[in-house]
Amino acid sequence: MNKVLIRILLFFIGLPALLALSLWNWASHLPLAIATVAVSALAADEAASLFRHRGFALDRTPPFLLGIVFPALAYLELTGVLTSGQSLGFVALVVLLTFFRPIFASNEESLVPVLGRVAGNLFVLVYPGIFLYFLLKINSLPDSPYLIPVFLLSAFGNDAWAWLFGTLWGRRSLKPFLVSPSKSVIGFVGGTLASFLVLLSAFFLFPGLLGRSLPAVLVLSLVLALTTIVGDLFESSLKRSAGVKDSGTIIPGRGGVLDSIDSLLFSAPLFYLFLQYGRF
Repeated sequence: MNKVLIRILLFFIGLPALLALSLWNWASHLPLAIATVAVSALAADEAASLFRHRGFALDRTPPFLLGIVFPALAYLELTGVLTSGQSLGFVALVVLLTFFRPIFASNEESLVPVLGRVAGNLFVLVYPGIFLYFLLKINSLPDSPYLIPVFLLSAFGNDAWAWLFGTLWGRRSLKPFLVSPSKSVIGFVGGTLASFLVLLSAFFLFPGLLGRSLPAVLVLSLVLALTTIVGDLFESSLKRSAGVKDSGTIIPGRGGVLDSIDSLLFSAPLFYLFLQYGRF
């Protein structure tokens, strides 16, 4: 099947399914939490595979386990099992265990990959998990069943419109980024328009959901548009460094899980912080 058709089908089938999952407010959004933990574990494994392409000796199991830490902690905080301080202590313990492992090396050869292994494991602990942590933390805020769909529509709408504008009109447009030579300025314009359209629609259709300050929402729209693009470009830089086209092959027409969520990762903490402190 044509890649363009597959991508369109994924958008019009996968996105509604994801939005329905985010609206399902059962057991403190447990279905969304389970999905987020699974996605984070798979994406962390894909991030680890990028290190392996560069010769870093990362084991198979730790990235899966490290990938679930932050999203799982977010849900435990949401349900009141843990406080944010206790979560921070647990993260410190995980980091400590990561540092402890090399001291039990049995020979000189096993010490050679220590630097790369420790760096890689700390990276997959943070990326993408810490960003997905903030996605689930949105559920702790008032009107959360509606806030996450707005955020997802903004991020994935940006990604879709950037691709659409770039495909239709980007052939002769300036392509300024070495890390992703196919991404054009006209694509960035299309993605930014999508972010503005989604957030302004939410502002006017659901008064008070994003606060009552239109200038604040306009600034938020611009910030999210930029961080969505930066998230995509950052993951592209990782793939270029590893010498691969996609982070994985699990999603037809898209590549890996990380390829599908990169655009929302850097935006999630900023959206959460705006909702927590910037709604006027």
